[in-house]
Amino acid sequence: MTLTYDYIHQSRGYRVGVGCCWVRIYMGEPGDSPVILCSDLPREQYFEISENAGCLAAEVIKECFPESLPNLPRPLLWIEHHPARRRGPGKFYLLTFPNYRPRPANAGFIRRFTIGTPVREPLTPEEVEILTGERIR
Repeated sequence: MTLTYDYIHQSRGYRVGVGCCWVRIYMGEPGDSPVILCSDLPREQYFEISENAGCLAAEVIKECFPESLPNLPRPLLWIEHHPARRRGPGKFYLLTFPNYRPRPANAGFIRRFTIGTPVREPLTPEEVEILTGERIR
């Protein structure tokens, strides 16, 4: 896997303390599902990636994959990372969404999109290393 995107993603919205998270996107061979690692930032008080996973995933898909995702049953692997407060790699979860096409989430001045509420499966740091090709600290 090759790291192709590594950036701080600012969520859309017009509430106080619009949240940010760290997004890393790994691409494999053509036709493989990209692996997206979304991490909480330290001291990010106003934003919880677990509560906003469907909207975050829709925003990242719209920004980074404007053409489309691979035509696979699971067109992307979304990994949620909650870093440890003191030591260790933290907790990892693989998220499965009901749909991978962004759709409008609400009506308003700032249009939000979602791909639905995910199902979470715990992952070990070793499994994340296999999926991304990197050791995540």
